[in-house]
Amino acid sequence: MNQIVSSIRKLYPVSDASIDELTDKMTRLELPKKHTLIRSGVVERNYFFIEKGLTRSYCLFDGNEVTSWFSQEGEITFSMLGSYHKKPGFENVDLLEDSIIYALPVDVLNLLYETNLEIANWSRLVHQNAFLELEIRHIAMVSQSAKERYENFIKEKPAIMRRVNLGYIASFLGMSQVSLSRLRAKHIF
Repeated sequence: MNQIVSSIRKLYPVSDASIDELTDKMTRLELPKKHTLIRSGVVERNYFFIEKGLTRSYCLFDGNEVTSWFSQEGEITFSMLGSYHKKPGFENVDLLEDSIIYALPVDVLNLLYETNLEIANWSRLVHQNAFLELEIRHIAMVSQSAKERYENFIKEKPAIMRRVNLGYIASFLGMSQVSLSRLRAKHIF
């Protein structure tokens, strides 16, 4: 659980006692590549902490998968509608690698928010950072060229660039795989 604890403490100075309180309530899952962790249309009531592996969040539009997010070691993935409103989510989350994941029920984390200020503050920062990243991505999709989006992606997420197939990255960046291949061929570091 080193990746998870390290990531938590990078964001907020959570004490050993609070880490223990959080992690004691988690369930370890060892899951294979291609496993669907979260399904659209289902009320998912867990947060998933990634110790090892990589996930891809995506929605289906007219039969096409549109990638919306990647999560890797030390990060969390969850269904916003399930977590916040107890409603069926619209995204699927698949594992792109064999993974070690820790599941924590939403209700358990919500109780920790009420009793543990460190956990509440850490989670607030997780959600603030995710919403900021979503806003930046949204603005980039309407204001930047495909080339600029690609260059920012490889600068900000080099590990994901090396671990994920081009089709998923192209979808995330809002372009075709052919366009992404052309950009990669022209790009010199």
